[in-house]
Amino acid sequence: MNKAATHFRREVRRCLHCGRAAKRRLEEHLTGLLNAFLEENPAPDRAALEDAFGAPEELAATLMEELTPQERSQWKRQRLAVRVVLVALAALLAMFSVYTFFCKERPVELTTYEFSYISGGTDGSTSPADKSGE
Repeated sequence: MNKAATHFRREVRRCLHCGRAAKRRLEEHLTGLLNAFLEENPAPDRAALEDAFGAPEELAATLMEELTPQERSQWKRQRLAVRVVLVALAALLAMFSVYTFFCKERPVELTTYEFSYISGGTDGSTSPADKSGE
């Protein structure tokens, strides 16, 4: 394939909205069409390709008509599921961020003091607790 045909094929591929297996099948069909056209016209430009096949969007829509309704609905369901999962993850991330920055308690700084208790005076007497035990 020449450069114009490769670019045209790439643009058609971007316009195909279906699952991987269906897209692969439609791409094979598209490649067959382009190869047959290139046998007759070995070096076409973009205008010649659009004259033969139409705009890439139109060709993609024509190719998508080959899909069964099940394939289309499956792709839509998968795409919806991916969007739901992404929205849920974004919501969880937002909630975690809010909790982390605003709701979570800051660490409390504890100050410890050390006290010493002297049990007896300098004159050798004992504390009142020691006297009650006599």
